[in-house]
Amino acid sequence: MLPKQGKSFDPALIPKAIQDAGFTAREVMVIAAGTLSKRGKFLELDIPGLKHSFVLAGGARAVELSKRAGLAGKKIRVTGNLHPSYADHPPGLTVEDFQ
Repeated sequence: MLPKQGKSFDPALIPKAIQDAGFTAREVMVIAAGTLSKRGKFLELDIPGLKHSFVLAGGARAVELSKRAGLAGKKIRVTGNLHPSYADHPPGLTVEDFQ
């Protein structure tokens, strides 16, 4: 799903939109492209046009990605499931795959 040219949206709001429409989604899988960064002990995906970064946590390849320090500051694409915010961190993605 991509926004119209010149428009943006917050993918973290997708689960709420599904719920507000009267449906239940067990998971919402997305493919997101952005720049990998490390903030404290968390890896994050900075996506142009979004108000917040996605915390990358959990998933089949999260540990593998965390060991790839050389990717920090590089553009990557992550496939994962949206997960809600926790503590003072914004919503995030699991890392099911990355390139």
